[in-house]
Amino acid sequence: MLSSVLVSILVIIFVILFIFYKRNMLLQVFSLNMKSSANQLQEELEKTADLVIQQLEERIKHLEELLETADTSIVLLDEKIRAANKPLEKKTEDRIDCPIEVISNPSEIKLEEDQKKEVKELGQMAMPINGNQKIGVDNYKELARSNKRNTILSMADQGYSSTEIAKITGISKSEIILLLQLNKK
Repeated sequence: MLSSVLVSILVIIFVILFIFYKRNMLLQVFSLNMKSSANQLQEELEKTADLVIQQLEERIKHLEELLETADTSIVLLDEKIRAANKPLEKKTEDRIDCPIEVISNPSEIKLEEDQKKEVKELGQMAMPINGNQKIGVDNYKELARSNKRNTILSMADQGYSSTEIAKITGISKSEIILLLQLNKK
């Protein structure tokens, strides 16, 4: 038993002396493992960062392509809107020129003369007959209706649709259609 204790003490002393003499070598071995682990971790982080940067660059390129296609679509839509507005501008310019066409059409001249007569009659009716009398409300309403009727008929003769006439005069579309149908009879 004494021999086993003695052997174990000798082994412990030998290990201590071995560690004491070889400590520099042991430190280098452990530090290399740590350094290599740190280097491996750093390399993996760099690879991951490069991969993320590459993916971000691809997404940025894709977004730039989408922006370019959106810009071209916007330009095309603007051109289409301008092209669609040109006929509308021509129509409004043609309608501005309509009074010249009204003068050239004899039936429309009669309508204008009728409207002028009604305005003169309205002016005469508006003057007091006696000092205290004025135009009657019923006569005024009838005159206004007649004036609107003539306006609607002249606009229909000029080629305006019932919807356009309704928008311009403020009268419902159904009233205008009814008036135009009654005028045809």
